[in-house]
Amino acid sequence: MRFVKVTYSEFSKLINSRGWWIVFGLIIILQPLLGLLEASQILSIGLDATPETHPDLLEAIPPLDYFGFDAALFGLLPIVIWGGISGASEYKNHNLRTTMLYSNKRKELFSAKLITVLISTILVSFISIFITVAVTHVKLGSLGLNPFSLSPITWKFIGYTTLDWTLLTILSFSIGLLFRNMIVPLIFLVPQIYNLGSYLAERWSWGEYLPVAAGNFIVATPVKPYPHDPVKGILILLLWILFTVLIALYSFNRSDVGGKY
Repeated sequence: MRFVKVTYSEFSKLINSRGWWIVFGLIIILQPLLGLLEASQILSIGLDATPETHPDLLEAIPPLDYFGFDAALFGLLPIVIWGGISGASEYKNHNLRTTMLYSNKRKELFSAKLITVLISTILVSFISIFITVAVTHVKLGSLGLNPFSLSPITWKFIGYTTLDWTLLTILSFSIGLLFRNMIVPLIFLVPQIYNLGSYLAERWSWGEYLPVAAGNFIVATPVKPYPHDPVKGILILLLWILFTVLIALYSFNRSDVGGKY
């Protein structure tokens, strides 16, 4: 019962945080608008366009089941940034000191924070990705899929993309909590999201073991230069998360509550 109360308290803090609502607005409102733009561009050039027929295309247009997922890549950046900020924010403005007046069991508090980030990320990721994909197919009209039923492949990739976002956000959160600084997870993960991870994975074999490159294995569509290998990507990301969460938990249990008066 006490753990439930602590978890509820963490969810309340989340709902009342300005950063969460900024991220929520970006990926629930702005991202679907990008889906509309993507659909408009596809309609203007045709669903069968290729880089040979349209030199301005960087890659071929994917099969219909994968429409909308390029626009859904937008939300990965803000939610990963939010994860890092959430982990580091406990050591700012004496937040952790105040929280521990309510709950002084550190393992319990750490678990509550982790569960809060996990559940909230899963929910908002799934909702935003589904809306983005559905809006894309609504814009395509009769050429698109039914926006409510979609297709088995599309639903599978909504799940894959949600999983990718969630794993990377948990990793960002644990790194922020470990280093007590949001800059560290952002320096580590944001350049990878901006194609550095793909660049390194294409040129060096060890590059595919970086977190974002591993995530690309989970969400890769048939037109991407890297293969779709979700098992490999998930295992690599889980190893990163296990390593950082265990160290963050050890540090959280033994460090002071932070903050300077």
